[in-house]
Amino acid sequence: TVTDSQPAASSSALSVSAIYDRVHDGVVTIKVTTQGGQALGSGFVIDSAGHIVTNAHVVGGASSISVEFANGSSYDAQLVGTDPSTDVAVIKVDAPSSVLTPLQLGDSNTVQVGDQVVAIGSPLGLDETVTSGIVSALHRTITSPNNFAINDAIQTDAAINHGNSGGPLLNSSGQVIGINSQIESDS
Repeated sequence: TVTDSQPAASSSALSVSAIYDRVHDGVVTIKVTTQGGQALGSGFVIDSAGHIVTNAHVVGGASSISVEFANGSSYDAQLVGTDPSTDVAVIKVDAPSSVLTPLQLGDSNTVQVGDQVVAIGSPLGLDETVTSGIVSALHRTITSPNNFAINDAIQTDAAINHGNSGGPLLNSSGQVIGINSQIESDS
């Protein structure tokens, strides 16, 4: 008789293509017009009311914001709120429920170094791009655009480029565990 045992590990990890199929409709491309020109970023739907999370630096200084969904439809968005010190913003679109696919939020406190992760976004304007990798480190400190220290950032080796900002970092169950916001580069 076994008196002390641990449950078998769950094998609920999805493949990258399964995660993409499950969540890509909830990932959007954000196009921003500012006095200086146009900017591009990513975001993701969080509810059926049309709220979308992105980075504050994606929508900062915007005179207009539009959101393009996976099906190609585009809607104007309004800024709901922003926190430049954590580089997070919420925008809202008035779009039909047929295009709103809210992503499920995960628990970033359970993330471990070596866990598989997936990033989806619009790097360099290439919408619906998926990359994958692992959690390289936890509890990193990064600096927000307004020079505020953001603690407990997740470092990943998934390929991230300009335009991925604001898109979701997903765990192997397809749940959002972070927002892609910065890259480290020598150039």
